Amino acid sequence: MKSGATHGKGTLVKSALDIGDMPKNGWSEVAFLGRSNAGKSSLINALVGRKIAHTSGTPGRTQRIHFYAMPSWYIVDLPGFGYARVSKMERAQFGQAVDTYLQERQPLVAAILIQDVRRDPEDEERMVVQWALERNLLFLVAASKIDRLNQREKREREERLKSLYPCPVYLVSSRTREGVDAIKQAIGGLGLQF
Repeated sequence: MKSGATHGKGTLVKSALDIGDMPKNGWSEVAFLGRSNAGKSSLINALVGRKIAHTSGTPGRTQRIHFYAMPSWYIVDLPGFGYARVSKMERAQFGQAVDTYLQERQPLVAAILIQDVRRDPEDEERMVVQWALERNLLFLVAASKIDRLNQREKREREERLKSLYPCPVYLVSSRTREGVDAIKQAIGGLGLQF
């Protein structure tokens, strides 16, 4: 695909595990990562304004690295960490693919960690934060599923997560769209348009 190629907004242009199979046109990439049931696909769909990423009641359905074309950049949907209904060998394979992507992919300019607002970060989230700090990327946390909390609980969880993460934390709900525009603005700050 040439860099001048055009696609409909949010078109899936590549699903890959091998870094050699990923797009080669140099477009900037924003990676979306998080636990298998954090609401990653729902947030991607809310940002784009239509359903492009598959959502499922079964965690762990994203098992390849998906590249969705935006205007001259890519949304990159990474397999969720944690629970997935696959064999240990398959999990190790796509885990290695994600590690390689995060360490070696040059067009990667930002990462958004989707974290269920009701949970505290665990080892995987802390490792992602450390990786992002080392790569000097725009990095933020989208604390999802806030529609499941009352106002007092929202305030408490926001304070808690902001005390635990050394980066911006945005409260979001894919269902009510609360916080979605703030994430769009953060990505837009890189000159990337929706």
